[in-house]
Amino acid sequence: MATLELIADFHVHSRFSIATGQQADLEHLDLWGRYKGLGVVGTGDCTHPGWLEELSAKLTPAGEGVYHLKPELALPLELNGPRWEAAGPVHFVITGEISAIYSQGGRVRKVHLLLLLSGLEEAQRLSARLARVGNVEADGRPILGLSARELTELTLEADPVAAL
Repeated sequence: MATLELIADFHVHSRFSIATGQQADLEHLDLWGRYKGLGVVGTGDCTHPGWLEELSAKLTPAGEGVYHLKPELALPLELNGPRWEAAGPVHFVITGEISAIYSQGGRVRKVHLLLLLSGLEEAQRLSARLARVGNVEADGRPILGLSARELTELTLEADPVAAL
């Protein structure tokens, strides 16, 4: 039986998230992904309109639900020290995180949900739906007053094959 080895990081944030650096951009996510030998990296913050605009401008489709950084944007791998450079380019998948804060059973619940969407179009649809509920521009990982169930339902309406 063949085994699949996948080295990935799906819990990523962009510079649009609070408490992240300005180098949390696609060029540096790609660079560090190659340096660490990651085959797949999540884009993070896929519901933020500013980040979605950058994703659309800087990524190119590389298969169903998979993207590559446009080659002319790739930074050279000139870092010193041991590294595990990926055999090929970093594959990006569309991911995000949403903080759901809601009341249930007389208690306040705080749940962070990680989203994996099938593409940029689905992320744009989800962002538009969530913008009707709360402010998706204030933080790369928006805080919304939705239950985990409500957020899951909204996500699956925008992308029926999304994973949460």
